[in-house]
Amino acid sequence: MATRRYGLSRGETEFQVTEAVGAAVVTDSIELTFDLAAGLSKEDVLLALEKFKGHIVKGNFPPA
Repeated sequence: MATRRYGLSRGETEFQVTEAVGAAVVTDSIELTFDLAAGLSKEDVLLALEKFKGHIVKGNFPPA
């Protein structure tokens, strides 16, 4: 599976986002992985991020 992984730890800025290929690993406190083989566009990923944001905003935090 072809994937792209972005990572960011607490306190880091957008200029410190790490980008890598391969399966998800826990090297940062927050990671986003998506499947390039699914033919996702940049817009698809950005729309999904908005949906994740909405879910987190409306739900209980921290999750159980």
